[in-house]
Amino acid sequence: MTQHIEIKNDYSLELPDFLNATDSLNPSASLQFQNLSKEFFIIVIEEDKKEFTRKIVENNAEEIYPPNLKGYTDIINHSIGETIKISARTDIEDLEINGLAAKNFTIQGQTKDKIPVYYSFTVVKGKDNYYQIAQWTAKNQKALFEKQMSEIAKSFKQL
Repeated sequence: MTQHIEIKNDYSLELPDFLNATDSLNPSASLQFQNLSKEFFIIVIEEDKKEFTRKIVENNAEEIYPPNLKGYTDIINHSIGETIKISARTDIEDLEINGLAAKNFTIQGQTKDKIPVYYSFTVVKGKDNYYQIAQWTAKNQKALFEKQMSEIAKSFKQL
């Protein structure tokens, strides 16, 4: 069973009904759900496209991170290495999710507390924002949740 979650009349996702809302995962996230016993977590972070472009130009970083979906995704892909010791990473895959351009990649590694984790990142280009859908679980749960993570990301709709 799933639950339909709408955020600020802006976007929606279909989440498994075993997930519960929380506010303890990331203060920047507009959506935060978890199930501690299943070790499954999801957040969505929105980034204003104009603000992102301004930051890139201000820092003279256009050559490294173009102010577009690819550049935004590359920043996420590179910055995750600051918090996770990465042991495996997939290539960035181009997707279309409900008519919106998107990119997806996964990472396996260890947290600073040496906990093995599996992350799935999906970045969606909306009308005014980029949406970073970050999902993670314990590495030994990857086979159990990998398909579900993909289905959750593909349920993203801009309202």
